[in-house]
Amino acid sequence: MKSFTLAIVADRYWPSRGGVEQAMVSLAAALPADWRVTVVAHSPPAENTFLYGSFTSHRSMPERDPSGKTIESLTAGRSGRLLLLPLLVWNIPLLRKLFPQLLYDALYFWYRLAFYRRLERLLDDVDSVHCCSTGYLARCISEICLKKGLRFFHQPFVHFDRWGDTPALLRAYAAADAVICPTVKFRDRLLGRFERYGAAAVDMPVIPPVMNETGYPKLRMPPVPGRFILFLGRREEHKGLTTLLVAFTGLEGIASLVVAGPGEQVHTRNTSVFDLGEVDDHMKDWLFSSCDVFCVPTRDESFGIVFAEAMRYGKPVVACDIAPVNEIVVHDRTGILVPVDATEAVHNALEMVLEDNALRKRLGAAGRQRYEELFSREVVAGKIVRLHRR
Repeated sequence: MKSFTLAIVADRYWPSRGGVEQAMVSLAAALPADWRVTVVAHSPPAENTFLYGSFTSHRSMPERDPSGKTIESLTAGRSGRLLLLPLLVWNIPLLRKLFPQLLYDALYFWYRLAFYRRLERLLDDVDSVHCCSTGYLARCISEICLKKGLRFFHQPFVHFDRWGDTPALLRAYAAADAVICPTVKFRDRLLGRFERYGAAAVDMPVIPPVMNETGYPKLRMPPVPGRFILFLGRREEHKGLTTLLVAFTGLEGIASLVVAGPGEQVHTRNTSVFDLGEVDDHMKDWLFSSCDVFCVPTRDESFGIVFAEAMRYGKPVVACDIAPVNEIVVHDRTGILVPVDATEAVHNALEMVLEDNALRKRLGAAGRQRYEELFSREVVAGKIVRLHRR
């Protein structure tokens, strides 16, 4: 009997740097052993690259991921790089500012010329496709799957009004057999976008991303002494690192602040702030295991995997009261939610959690329980497997 064959399609995959990439790696690892899984993804580009550079990178990816799944790298050869040259128009700030969605959707024509045939060949002999792209790859996958009559699912981690929700992309998502949404509020918002542009998805199940539950040996030499608050994520403005640095002032006598993740290094004279830069999974595991409280006061998220990860480790969370974070973290049950950009509120919440041992333990224990019920790898992967089997 022929084994079930699945293609996981992602803008980026391995080495994983962001939450979406890690979610796809975790999904691949959690799928049944008798499934034949192939991953299709673009090579990772250099940091802060524009549209053209994001598709012409030749940085290498391994042939297999950590769980042994085959990786097919989408790279543009010499002819492909020539076909993609019109994407350099995206580098013109005025055009990008005046016509962002129209320009982005129009430039897809050149991406299609460069990659359509290669993608079509990669999807030969595939039973089902699971796509988490929020870019041109998602449009191309929809076209090919519809042409081939393939069952396919989109799981787009859209950042509304920032990326992933142009009219053409929304129509591409809606063409799938199902659009997997990480939270209820995300689904409602995406449904509103579909209605605005005349698209209608057949099915929109709410399934959070699959978490990484790999175990690691303990570090022999901890990089940070004593108690600490953990910030883990990209140093993008909306993640709220600046807010946290200001809020941390006055808490030095209670704990240190550890910052980890890709991006520009923190510049501060505060000797209680430790910047570890981008960390590997081994160090990430130690940081989650050892911190007293997790805090990323972000004001924009498509899901917020790091909050569920912190709960998995039984850590209380201090975060902003925004969707979809408030569907992961329950105020005064698994963490403390505060208004966006409210520096004083962040300070007070951190101080309260750090100084009250009973509160910290209660929030952490409830977070762990909530994780097991809603976000554990077994629970989430089981829902996705049933969706594909159905």
